[in-house]
Parts: sequence; structure tokens; C-alpha cells
Amino acid sequence: MDIVIKSFNRPYYLDRCIQSIYLNSQKRDFSIKILDDGTPQKYLDKLQEKFPEIQIYKSEWYEHKSSFCTVGKKPEIMTIPIDFWVNGTKSVSEYFLLLEDDIWINQKVDFEKMMEEAKSDNVSFLKLFWLGNPKLIQTKSTTKKKEYTLYKPKLYTKYPLLFYIVFYKFDCFKIRKTLRSLKIHTDEKYLSYYSIYSVAGMIFKRDYFLSLWKNHKNTVDENLQLYNSLKHYFKNETVYAHSNSEIVTQGILSAATNQFKNFEGINTDMFLFNKIVNEAWYNNEFDVMKNYPKDLDMDTIEAIIKKENNINLKANQWKEWVLHCKNQYRNFGCIVE
Repeated sequence: MDIVIKSFNRPYYLDRCIQSIYLNSQKRDFSIKILDDGTPQKYLDKLQEKFPEIQIYKSEWYEHKSSFCTVGKKPEIMTIPIDFWVNGTKSVSEYFLLLEDDIWINQKVDFEKMMEEAKSDNVSFLKLFWLGNPKLIQTKSTTKKKEYTLYKPKLYTKYPLLFYIVFYKFDCFKIRKTLRSLKIHTDEKYLSYYSIYSVAGMIFKRDYFLSLWKNHKNTVDENLQLYNSLKHYFKNETVYAHSNSEIVTQGILSAATNQFKNFEGINTDMFLFNKIVNEAWYNNEFDVMKNYPKDLDMDTIEAIIKKENNINLKANQWKEWVLHCKNQYRNFGCIVE
């Protein structure tokens, strides 16, 4: 089985991700493929030396982005490399595990047995985490098996056109307020579609994954992926499953970009943050497995920030940023530590 990891400028999390794979896989019958979009070369070299078996591939924007990330600045070009991701998965195994650099495996798992059972049941989509939020796996019926639980998704509608009208087409228009006032569009109904889609932390059947990115126009649009997943479900006898427990965990102590830079006036530059933490990791001042399988050790990161003493990054502001980030998840019903 191939394991594909999307990465961008967080080698400290990527290191933990890779270590967790080797730590918890009962057999080493897999290959690890890194699809990197800008992690500075010296960090990739360190990872390659530490894990000689991994294969690292770079996006067409790699040189530009890595030059900015090296000095802790936002790249001038922030194009999302969707074609790179899609093309990078066209030649992987029929079933593959998709992770991102800030996701790690938190317990022992026999992927070989899981794959054998998935092939037998013709599973297209196997969700491995949902942050304790039942709204992200809404089901009409379930069948528990040894390696996972099969389920039939409970959706507001299985008809793509109706989904398009209610949840997608009018996303930016005032009609959305009307739909919400009539309780036609609700958060719970919308979140039900994540029962058939996930950005990462999944085992995908390759053809199903590729179908989710049709007409993407090199722009990340999760509504489009949800729409595509529903079209696949409508046209095919798609089989869905989730692991019997959440076997992967996502980190919430940093971000790859400044997408969530400001929370109520809290200004935390993630490009600067990542440069500082990357350097500490590179110089072996940061044990990424401390506190595992929980998230990275916050006291260690706080000490790194204070030692750097950069006027543009304060430890107390970063800690407030983390709290607000966690609260975003909690507001959607997720459980985070």
C-alpha cells in the first residue's frame, strides 16, 4: 500500500507523521510518497537522511515557495498545487492512505488486513478520524466488521442538483440567509456530506479520490469536492466505512499558512513561526515525539519562541492563537484536547 503525505514547510510535524507510521505499522509492506510544495531543501535532506526509504516529489512552485519559507516570509505566489496532488496519486496503489504533514497515526494498525477487507467489500472511502464529532459521520445504518465499520450515509439529499442549489450555488448570496431561516440549510445538514468526503486522514480507493477533483481549475473548493463525491455516490454503488476507533490525530498548534492569521486581533505570522520552530527541529532542539500520541509539547514550543526573542512573534499571542483555533473546532462539535 502507498502512503501519500502532502507537505508544506512544517518538517517538524512531517517528522512526527513519518515516525508514527513506522512506529505503528505491524508490517513494513508500504511505501511513503511525500508531495512537497515548499519545505526548504535542508529540511528535506534531513528527513531523507533519517528515513532513506521515503520518496520526495516537489511541485512546480517548489523553488519559489521554499526561497520565501527559508527566511520566514509568505511566498508571493501561493497557488495551490492541485494538479501536482492529482498527478501524484494517479500511479499509486489501488488503495492508498492520504495524510498531511500535521496528521499522525496514534495506535498500532494492520494496514494489510484492513486493505484485504476493504478490497473484499469494495470500499471506496475509509475514514480514519472525525475529531469525536458524530456530525461528520451521519449514518442510516452500520455493519461493524473486524477492521472497520461499514455505513450508509444519512444525507439531507442524495441528489447532486439539490445539493448544488442548497449548499453550493448560493453560498455567497443573500438567498443563503433565507435557506437558513427556513432551516433548509443547517450546519448539521451540511456537515453530513463529510460522511462521504475528507481532505486527508483517509484510505481512498484511487479512482474515487481522483473523481473528487474533477473540474477543480487548480482552486481548492471543498464544496466542489463534496458535490463531486455526491455525484459519485448518486451514480455508483459507493461503499463507505470508518475505522472502529480514530486511528489518526491532527495537530492544531500551527498552520501551514496565514489563512487563520488573525483571531480577534491576535496577529501570529505562521511563516515566521514555522521558520523558528523548523530551525529548532533542524538543530535537534525539539523532540517531536514528546507528548505523543497527543499533540506537540506546548511548553517546548513556548520555550523555543522565547529563546528566539523575535519582536514579531510572542509566545503569549501564539498560545492565544492556538486557543482560538481549537475553539473553532469545538464550535462545530469537535473534541480537541
